[in-house]
Amino acid sequence: MPRLNDDLLNDFKEQKVLIYNQLEVFDPLGTQLSKPAAQRLVSTGILVVSEIFCYLLALGMLVFAFFLTKIYPFYILAELQYKGDYAKLGFINVRMFTFAIYGMIGIISLLLYFLGTSLRQIRLKNNILSQAGKDIKNMVGQHLRRKAAIDALEQRHFLELPDFQEEGVVIPAKVNEVLNPGYEG
Repeated sequence: MPRLNDDLLNDFKEQKVLIYNQLEVFDPLGTQLSKPAAQRLVSTGILVVSEIFCYLLALGMLVFAFFLTKIYPFYILAELQYKGDYAKLGFINVRMFTFAIYGMIGIISLLLYFLGTSLRQIRLKNNILSQAGKDIKNMVGQHLRRKAAIDALEQRHFLELPDFQEEGVVIPAKVNEVLNPGYEG
């Protein structure tokens, strides 16, 4: 029957290995995700302005299509359709040309709208990544405090604890095991 002392020592060993492994994973991730607040604010601001600009351009393209025959170079489209001077071009050719112009305007408007929605999704994902960076930073801080507590317990009771060397985990040497280069004894 296992003793409480053995169970506590095994739990202590498992916690130590777990903390070291998690710090190995979370610390670089938290460092990569943490960006200065000013840089994040500028990035978010640029994305918001770009998103609004794309939506306004998409709306502007639709308004442009509505007033197309009243704007300087494009008023020729109405003349091509309704004036008899251009009958030799062919009614079908003129009609297809007009549809092509309106089709291009519609496609440009749709593309600008989809670009705006893509910028919105990027902005929202950046917000999620920012929150994840803050959460990981908190977790790393908690893990570092726990690691410090485990190391303090290990240093306080170094004579009573067995050697905890786990495969794949490098655990620093105890204070009394560090050699003194000035002592030749």
